[in-house]
Amino acid sequence: MENIAIDFDSLSEEILTRYAGEWVAIINGEVICHGKSFKDVNECCKTLIIKNKPLIGKLPENSLSVLSVY
Repeated sequence: MENIAIDFDSLSEEILTRYAGEWVAIINGEVICHGKSFKDVNECCKTLIIKNKPLIGKLPENSLSVLSVY
């Protein structure tokens, strides 16, 4: 669980603002997919060739909540 917090804590203010209210998939602090629904982001991740499973969570307007891991 510590790594999850580190991934989201390391997001820049620009990313938090840019994707506020959206679902994001993150690997090593980088957003690799984003969208309005978990399903859209999960499907986007499945189309990418990636070695590690991304962390998928929603960036609400005013606070952060993590729902799931791909």
